[in-house]
Amino acid sequence: MSLYNNVSETVNSVSGFGGNFLQGAIKGAIGGAVGAGVNALGGGKLATAVGRGVQSLATTAATNAVNRFVPARFQKAINLGANTFNDLASGDWESAALKVWDSGIIGDLIPGSAGGLFKQAAFWGKATPLYGGISPAEAKEFYDSMRAETLGRKNLFLIEITSQLNGGANNISERFNLFTTEVEYQPYILSGEAQKVGGANVDLVSGNEPVNLSITTYDDDVGTIKRWFAAHQGMASCRDGTINEPGKYAIRIRIVHNFCKEHSGAYEDIGLFRPVDLSVSFSRREDDFSEIQMQFAQLDTFVRP
Repeated sequence: MSLYNNVSETVNSVSGFGGNFLQGAIKGAIGGAVGAGVNALGGGKLATAVGRGVQSLATTAATNAVNRFVPARFQKAINLGANTFNDLASGDWESAALKVWDSGIIGDLIPGSAGGLFKQAAFWGKATPLYGGISPAEAKEFYDSMRAETLGRKNLFLIEITSQLNGGANNISERFNLFTTEVEYQPYILSGEAQKVGGANVDLVSGNEPVNLSITTYDDDVGTIKRWFAAHQGMASCRDGTINEPGKYAIRIRIVHNFCKEHSGAYEDIGLFRPVDLSVSFSRREDDFSEIQMQFAQLDTFVRP
């Protein structure tokens, strides 16, 4: 066992250079020779400085010589053997087996397609920075999980706008659905306030808040949608200063998410709103379709149409 122990100690001593047995051997041999020379010169600061310079130059020259005359695959095999022997000597059989597997040397030793299969298996099971530190096999699992899901799309929605103004004669729901380009709103708003209770804080919910809805649409050249909005605003607040009851100007707005046609089981929001304001913008610097932006406020939070 003494011979085995000596070999193990030697391998351990040169395997600390980033797992590179050849580099460790070169640095160890040159370092020993330079150390003897420094001691022969008295071991002073000047001798030590000179020794370090000589060691660096000699190490570089020896490394270049090894790279020139020893093929890369043989260097890889030597380093693999030394590191694997180190693991075996310390009793770490699993680490030794993994190093042999990850090195790909098994694929090089097996001819034909079987060797290629071994290399592919090692590639798919090994973590790599190209995949964020995970293996290609794990990355494929994540991809397959996402591919199996059908994500909602923001450009797919169905909007339906109706009212009882003039018995529904003013409804142009299909035109709204055709011309609408953007819809923005917060369907759920829960207000509250933090209260001090001694040295602690307690959140007290005060209730639901009304929804503010913004709709951006195109309009035709005769202003059909603008006229529709003006009619509802005029019914809510008359020119003579009177205010009508909400039932005469209430607007029912229904928005179906992620589908542009009726779809069973689709998520939808429905509410009663009133007109707030309408914004238009013109510019002679560009030739484009004009857009209008309409703001609506929810009439109440307890009645569902």
